Amino acid sequence: MDITMKNNTTTVGGSYGTRIADLYIVHNLAAVNGSNRHTYHVMPPVGWMNDPNGFGEAFGKYHLFYQFYPYSPSWDSMHWGHYTTEDFVKWKMEPTALAPDGMEDGDGCFSGSSIMKDGKLYLIYTSVAAERQTQSLAVSEDGVHFQKLGVVISGDQLPKGCLRTDFRDPKVFKRGESYYLLAGGLTEKGEGSILLYRSQDLRDWKFVNFIRKDTRTTRGIYECPDFFELEGRDVMLASPQGYQTQDWRFENVQSSIYMLGTFDEGKGTFDVAYEDEIDGGFDFYAPQTLKARDGRTIMIAWMQMWQRLFPTAKHGWVGSMILPRELTLKDGRLYQSPVREIERYRWNHVHFGNVTIGNRNELTKVNGTKIELCFSLDLGTAERVGIKFYQNGEHDARIYYDRAADRVVFDRSRMGIDITHDAEEKDATVRSVKVSTEHNRLEMRIFLDVSSCEVFLNGGERTMTGNVYSDGEGIAFFAEGGTAKLLSLDKYDIVV
Repeated sequence: MDITMKNNTTTVGGSYGTRIADLYIVHNLAAVNGSNRHTYHVMPPVGWMNDPNGFGEAFGKYHLFYQFYPYSPSWDSMHWGHYTTEDFVKWKMEPTALAPDGMEDGDGCFSGSSIMKDGKLYLIYTSVAAERQTQSLAVSEDGVHFQKLGVVISGDQLPKGCLRTDFRDPKVFKRGESYYLLAGGLTEKGEGSILLYRSQDLRDWKFVNFIRKDTRTTRGIYECPDFFELEGRDVMLASPQGYQTQDWRFENVQSSIYMLGTFDEGKGTFDVAYEDEIDGGFDFYAPQTLKARDGRTIMIAWMQMWQRLFPTAKHGWVGSMILPRELTLKDGRLYQSPVREIERYRWNHVHFGNVTIGNRNELTKVNGTKIELCFSLDLGTAERVGIKFYQNGEHDARIYYDRAADRVVFDRSRMGIDITHDAEEKDATVRSVKVSTEHNRLEMRIFLDVSSCEVFLNGGERTMTGNVYSDGEGIAFFAEGGTAKLLSLDKYDIVV
């Protein structure tokens, strides 16, 4: 990831606030401690990162903006940081795109999205002033420098009973000849909702309908809604606050969901046919998508979670993004796979086949912290079978199949750092998901990057994402209460 700041990052064209942010980055890059920093995931150069914003294509490149506070590794008055990429793996840092420096957004430029119109790139974002949240527009003719155009949806355009303090995260898209916008909202009764607006020019917006309204008041606002078409189906994403845990689903206080259904633009409704959690791990929030040139739908998300301890804050940075994922449908369910471009960065291939797994199996040259592991398991007679990674003799993390629970478990309780968490959350160390184990088989594809782990189960049937703060690089397979077999294993170093 290229985080070298060049002189032209502070040329005329940015606002005073963005220029000051860029100068601060230049002068403070060297002070960031490299401990736990990833090598092929997007991170802030300094300070704080959260939600991905404005994920899209413009001027021959893919753009990723993000919630950014350069001056401290903590959430504060939000800016928009900016990266560009050609392949979703290598990223180039661009000048800061937006900074809170006006009467309408003096307290923050919150999350939003982007769209191309008439050869220009428009950003639509939540502008915050004195706790009032409105939706504002900015425009660029080069994809680098942005001019703010002001508020385009004010609090006066909220339906009756909606709070002006919780109206945010606009997602803009085009359907037919009209532009549509989704935004998260909250009613005075505490009902989380997603509001739908329509426009012909991105400036004059009219409220259409509540595209989703949650009558269960124990749930909060639906943050960061997203909308796209996938294989002939309409898909909506959202990140609801305070979803109640349902067995093994929604164990985080903040969750992310997908909804398959049918969008009726005339009525402003979305008929949900199926709904589920997107990722069953610890650290996944605020996903956003784009349509790639070749037709693929690519998703990215924040690889962190609210209301937790952030161990990297002491190193001068917090937050990162997942490895972007390709989305497909299979049997009416959403499947996720890492972007295929990551395979260009594979090195030092190691292969094993038909290895019987006992209490502990370490395989020659199967170790490391910046790697990809693809393996297939015959679960055999084992009560538990899986893998330990980031081992250093005392600490590790584990992913395994638990036969009694019939679940795959991600356990980071032994990593050596206690992650404090919200009182409403059961814990921040163990997560589980249910997947198919037809013919007593299970497939895993795991990506490690210094302090992160992303798990793709059965070709993307389920995913589990989590940060692991351990300094070991050992890897071992294990089986408890019986034996199992490693049918095949391919290990690659990932070098970017």
